[in-house]
Amino acid sequence: MKRIIPVLLAICLCMSACFGASASVLTLGSTSTANGSEALYQNIDRAISALDGAVIAKGQTFSFNETVGARTEGNGFVSAPNGNGVRVIGGGVSQVAATLYMALRELGESIAYEERHTFGAAFKAGYAQNVADTVLTDYARGLDFRFTNGHTENLAISMWRSGNVLFCQLTGTEAASAQPTASPEPGASPKPEASAQPTHSGTFYTVNADNYINLRASASSQAEVLAEVPRGESVRFLGEKDGEFLRVEYAGKTGYAHGDYLRLRETDAETLTVVNCRESVTLRKEPSTSAEALASVPLGSQVHNLRDAEGEFIKVEYNGKAGYILAEYLSV
Repeated sequence: MKRIIPVLLAICLCMSACFGASASVLTLGSTSTANGSEALYQNIDRAISALDGAVIAKGQTFSFNETVGARTEGNGFVSAPNGNGVRVIGGGVSQVAATLYMALRELGESIAYEERHTFGAAFKAGYAQNVADTVLTDYARGLDFRFTNGHTENLAISMWRSGNVLFCQLTGTEAASAQPTASPEPGASPKPEASAQPTHSGTFYTVNADNYINLRASASSQAEVLAEVPRGESVRFLGEKDGEFLRVEYAGKTGYAHGDYLRLRETDAETLTVVNCRESVTLRKEPSTSAEALASVPLGSQVHNLRDAEGEFIKVEYNGKAGYILAEYLSV
């Protein structure tokens, strides 16, 4: 402890000097990690640990590969499917790059992309609706994701995975000095406090609960229960995470729900993928589990989203038939 305390103190002093008193959440990007393997999650978490807490100074060019490092077993990466479904060491890391990109693109022309590659027509992962939204990185082949921060502020990266969702939050900070500051060691610096809500919020619905989950007054399983949120009900994510809990709004009440019971619900997507089942799900004529079955839709199949949600069901089209599928079995 005698060696650790001075280091932590130095980090805190450095953060104070670099950020000053002003910090504001700018954007929030997210992708779905539903149906991922433990190996995929290990690679994603390893990349997150390198990026979370990194600061990109005004005018600085950021390299994804330099920050995350070589995708080798010695660096903690394992074999997992990449975006094309091919098992490679570090498979899944490109999804982390894509999530960072989804947060960056909300900043518009203030970000200059020096190098960005995308997957081709063979892209199979379901976390991006369009191949154009993907980011292909490969350390061994020299395929990097590099961009220059032309924003008016320094950018602090916060990344985390909760439930079936991977998040990237960008916070703008004003440096005390006009000189650009170097990025801290990945994962070493605490996140700057944010003084504003993010400009984007996600919508979630409850899963993995027989009947309901608890909305609590604070980020603790022992905190006061503000409301019971029934399975399938929607809650609005407010862009803040505290440990394993997310701050959400439900029925006019603001509180915290455990991330394991929340899954991203994006019903505006053109196509949705069948997930969370062993073999298939049932397409029904009406939004009810007792309604007439129109078809069995195999796991992994894509359906056309008709953008009509009825309770726990979403109206979709599959093989020319329009009907309803339970939302918990659909993902972007």
